[in-house]
Amino acid sequence: MAAAIATTLLVPGQARGEIAGSVAALEAQLEEVLLDSLGDRADAEDWEALRKANAGFVSTLTSHAAQEYWQRASETLSTNDNNTPIGFRSGVGGGLPAALQHTIALEMLDSLRVGDVTAAQQWRALIALPKHASSVEGALALQRLGANHAQQEAVLRLLAREYITWQSTRVREKLDGLKRVVQAGLANPALADARMTEIDLLARFPREIQAAAGIEQPPLRSSQPISELTRAARAGDWAAFLERFARFRQDWEATLPSLLTPAEVERQGRLLVKLVRLVPKEYHNGVRDGQIVVPLEYREAKNFIVQAQQLVSELSGAWRQMNAPAFEKNAPPLMAKLEETERLIVAKADPAEVETRNRQTEEILTSGFGLTAQRLGTDKAAMNEIALEVRTALKNSLAAAQAGRWNEAESQRLEAYTTFDTELEKRVLPRDPELGLRAERSFLDGEEDLPGIKALLDQRKRGPSLEAAFTRTLQAVDDCAALLKVNLSPATVVYTVLTISAREGLEAVVVLAALLAGMRGVENRTTRKRVVTGAWLALGATALTFWLSRTLIQSLSRFGEKLESIVSVLAVVVLLMVTNWVFHKVYWVGWNAKLRKLSKTAGPSEESGLEWLSLVTVGFLTIYREGFETTLFLQSLILEAGMKWVLVGIALGAVMVGTTGLIIFVIGARLPYRKLLVFTGVLVVSILVTFLGSTVRLFQTVGWLPIHPLPALHVPTWMGFWLGIYPSVEGLAIPLLGFAYVGGAWLLVKWQALRRGAHAMREARETESFAAHPALAKRPPVS
Repeated sequence: MAAAIATTLLVPGQARGEIAGSVAALEAQLEEVLLDSLGDRADAEDWEALRKANAGFVSTLTSHAAQEYWQRASETLSTNDNNTPIGFRSGVGGGLPAALQHTIALEMLDSLRVGDVTAAQQWRALIALPKHASSVEGALALQRLGANHAQQEAVLRLLAREYITWQSTRVREKLDGLKRVVQAGLANPALADARMTEIDLLARFPREIQAAAGIEQPPLRSSQPISELTRAARAGDWAAFLERFARFRQDWEATLPSLLTPAEVERQGRLLVKLVRLVPKEYHNGVRDGQIVVPLEYREAKNFIVQAQQLVSELSGAWRQMNAPAFEKNAPPLMAKLEETERLIVAKADPAEVETRNRQTEEILTSGFGLTAQRLGTDKAAMNEIALEVRTALKNSLAAAQAGRWNEAESQRLEAYTTFDTELEKRVLPRDPELGLRAERSFLDGEEDLPGIKALLDQRKRGPSLEAAFTRTLQAVDDCAALLKVNLSPATVVYTVLTISAREGLEAVVVLAALLAGMRGVENRTTRKRVVTGAWLALGATALTFWLSRTLIQSLSRFGEKLESIVSVLAVVVLLMVTNWVFHKVYWVGWNAKLRKLSKTAGPSEESGLEWLSLVTVGFLTIYREGFETTLFLQSLILEAGMKWVLVGIALGAVMVGTTGLIIFVIGARLPYRKLLVFTGVLVVSILVTFLGSTVRLFQTVGWLPIHPLPALHVPTWMGFWLGIYPSVEGLAIPLLGFAYVGGAWLLVKWQALRRGAHAMREARETESFAAHPALAKRPPVS
């Protein structure tokens, strides 16, 4: 629709207004006649107004084929009999709208044949589209045609096939709509007759359109089925109507042209599975206790279930031809489950019910039709298909942004990015990390003076800068797809896994090693055991996740970076708690230990429940956060190179990370206690800032935070990869705020420690132990 609107803007205003105005006037009058017919109120005034609107429309027709077709379709307008049977009058209101669409299409094609691209664009913009239709391809073809007559036949074929696809989908939509109206008890004979007439005529494509598309439509069945439906409707026997409607619907759909190639059928099937899997996720995020909490997520769930039903309708013809018995067995329950899911969503039912119905639907798709959303293998065709999906979503995002539909543009951008991230980027990084990260940044904030797509969408930018950003991203996607034709060697796999393990594991090991080194002495034995237990539990959970990664992890991967964002926030919170613990040890416990020694009353220190729980939690969350991300990342390497070399890389990475942790532990054990705690604090604070930067980036990635880039600031890619530093206002400000919090906490704890220490020293002066230490006794009093 965005492209249609865009092409309309290219047409001269006067001509566009004349044709568009005549079509709009005719459509409005047809609608009024239909409404009056439904109430049996059509009169001579209605018919006269309709004839005038028709005369205005006919005056704009220049195509001989369009004129002949419309003349035959509108012959009924010549009658002036106000007592015409209701079927005839409602047929005018139902049949003529369908004939109008075919007439517009004939005008579009003939305008292109005579070289009038502007007129073709004008007529194309008036075609009624089905829901969720993409009109970008035809619009671009028309724009690029110009005076190049050598490509005229190819563009004619594209436009004709595009039109047939649109109207075939509209036929299926209208079949669904009629069924729902009857089931809801809202139908009457006039409405049913009008809708059946419209569906019947809309499904009969003129020969000229079929010829331009290079197809031959199967012959339609006789009109007897419609007569049977009409009799049931006029008798008010809606149960019989629905019973016959199911059979006649299959007959209608069987005659619709199937323009899908086997490869397209396979690709559409994968898309169907992906949509079905997304429905419960979006619904769960959007609805709580029967209330809409996130309208966008709820709308997405409704849109996805509707799109899934439309895809089933589009694929029905091909499925019937490929395997009629399987289709007859599985199609009815599939449509029933989809309709039931839609009813649950509309009723805002419990998300668990939607999840249950959705699993049943997916079972039919996978077992009954043999569909899957997975692309197994890394061959050229698979990578090109993924790149095509990303490009399509990006183009839809650009079209929506140019039309001012910013929410839709961001949704399409996020769809493109998540597909790129889960399918392309994780395969590119082992081959060329710089290319993978550069492509990722082009989806987000960009780099230096080349802003990324999300940054521009957040700023509501249009024009050349936005188009240039999309062009850069499209080129990066193409580069990634081309690179993936190169197979990975075992050495590359091992090195890549080693690098991943080092990057993801060192953060966790550094924190744990530093903390364990600071828990020296018998008094901290219990705390050390608890921290070690938490770390082992996290390692066990990571190993279990890796083992389940080939099956159950697929249900988690759909949450993608949203899940990682949440885990990262938890890790940041726990790190803040550990930071406070470090300062507490440095300034408070240090004073108390000295005073206990002076008074000869020193005993085992006690840790609060919150302290040891926070330490165990930071160990678990830090390790499992990295373990979960690593597990997802390694799936593509396992797919390409097998488990053997991945396990070799994991083993080497474990040795490297373990050695680093041991070195830190040994160094820490040899440092004086106070210096050790300072060393620990520096490590924890540095990792806290890194976590904050990475978490901000994840929030920006999933659209939970805006991006305000800093073009003048150059930050090397490796700094974002390893240190979580990214050149945006949010990416720098939030980690700095975290650092400021740490500094403020340090000053506060130090001030409190000095006050407590001064008070304790005054009390110590009165004790016997103080008198035994002249050096302390010579100190001046602390005020």
